[in-house]
Amino acid sequence: QAAEKIARKGAEVLAVPTAQGRCDIGFLLNELSKRGIAQLLVEGGPTVIASFLKERLADEIYVYIAPKILGQQGAVDITESMAELTEAVDLHHVDIKHFGDDVRLSGLSKKAIDEILGKKSDE
Repeated sequence: QAAEKIARKGAEVLAVPTAQGRCDIGFLLNELSKRGIAQLLVEGGPTVIASFLKERLADEIYVYIAPKILGQQGAVDITESMAELTEAVDLHHVDIKHFGDDVRLSGLSKKAIDEILGKKSDE
């Protein structure tokens, strides 16, 4: 019902299959690419961020950090799916900016840099 209501307002609604109970990101990105969409802003919490990082689908990353440490037993951690150093996502051209007490960390993935330079990435 919600999808039909949104479609009636003129939006295109995609039905995306799930993988392990979550949106199949690869499928979604392929469908968006077929529609000529080459850039996507993804905003989310640790589960969403981790899913894009794990699949090496993030080209440019912005992480905002507040001076507060929170935790909950069983809560998802963005590094949960990358426990080994060999699975780490290296950021290049890192920029750190302060906004009051908050910090923004941003950088490019190796894949993004290789694409900019016209190289084939091994990521």
